[in-house]
Amino acid sequence: METLEDQAQDINQLLTRLTEFHLLNSAEGAFELRDSVRRAGLAYGVRADLLAIAEGAVLTVRHPLAPSYTETMRVVPELSRLDRVADCKFLVDRIISGELTAADADRELAALQRREPPYPAWLRIVGVAMFAAGFAPSVQATWREVGYSVILGAVMGVLFVAAEKLTGLRSLLPIVGPFVIALVAFNVLHAHRAPGGPLVLMVPAMFVLIPGDFLCAATAEIAVGQLTPGAVRLAQAAFTLVELAIGVVIAAEVSGVSADALFDSAVPPVLPFWLVTVSWIPFTFGLVLTFSARMRDLPWILGLTYLAWFAQLGVTRLAGPTAGTFAAALLLAAAAGVLERSSRNPPRIVLIIGGFFALTVGALALRGLATLNGDHTIQGLNDLRDAISLTVALTLGLIVGAAPMQAANFRPRRSRSGASDTAG
Repeated sequence: METLEDQAQDINQLLTRLTEFHLLNSAEGAFELRDSVRRAGLAYGVRADLLAIAEGAVLTVRHPLAPSYTETMRVVPELSRLDRVADCKFLVDRIISGELTAADADRELAALQRREPPYPAWLRIVGVAMFAAGFAPSVQATWREVGYSVILGAVMGVLFVAAEKLTGLRSLLPIVGPFVIALVAFNVLHAHRAPGGPLVLMVPAMFVLIPGDFLCAATAEIAVGQLTPGAVRLAQAAFTLVELAIGVVIAAEVSGVSADALFDSAVPPVLPFWLVTVSWIPFTFGLVLTFSARMRDLPWILGLTYLAWFAQLGVTRLAGPTAGTFAAALLLAAAAGVLERSSRNPPRIVLIIGGFFALTVGALALRGLATLNGDHTIQGLNDLRDAISLTVALTLGLIVGAAPMQAANFRPRRSRSGASDTAG
């Protein structure tokens, strides 16, 4: 029979591992981190408090009959294994319902962390290509855009998968990725001679690196008072955008392409609207493969992607792009909040990721930074202004849409615990 000291050690080890797990997968914001760890702690009769920044956290566990425990950890957040994120939600639900001892829960979480990816590397490369090709018609509705996106997306897929195994490449991918993509686009596909400009042809392939999600997560964290992780994440997103733009500019200089060639111009759409609509299916399927989401979650991700996209289209035609982005984000967050309450459905981050990418504005910011390198300063500044405006609208929509479900989730937990759970 375990002693009180052994039980406390099991709880401490579980909460430490759970904190590290959530921190690793907090690229979309640390909103679930504190709540999930606290709820798990309450299930074992302890109080867990967290002081979190973007890439680190201090965990304090207060036991009623054992010494307090403090652990400091540092983990670089990423978003590559959505299957683990979904299964962790179900594990935490079992912990809260009292099905597992702390030792058993820790063993299951450790096994979850060691689990091999659900898809082989070659299939994930195909997924990145599908992800790019599916997004392409919404950037420029031409067959040229789709064809370039398939080729460049496959190149990016190789780099993306290789970066997960090569630590050096992983840290340099935001500049190496666009550099390689731009070299292929300029020297093999001659994208600088294409109507509309080359950058618009490269954006779908670079979409997995564009930190539109980081920008929105950062502004959302700042808006709800999580100033330290929000500010750090905002600086990281801004620097990543600069790296992406520099990679394209260096490739243009190496290839002998004038900086003015990076300027984009409108191209009349060629693809029919129904084909643009259908393209979100390979986009979502590619997203599932790219980020290793569970295939059973595909219908939910696809449904919410269409919800966000159609809402944005409809409201934009009536009231403009800022209102359209806000309304779409509000509906996306509200729908995900309702669906997440079911014990059978995946967590919020998995549910909203397709719609989030469909609404993200990082590509607009990237275009603005690259355009500033030429003689089109006004256009570049206008793109950056629009990106900031839409980022704020997207963030506020997500916050407002999630607020009702967050309030509903909070009230029952207070009544069950019989004490306030808001400190820390």
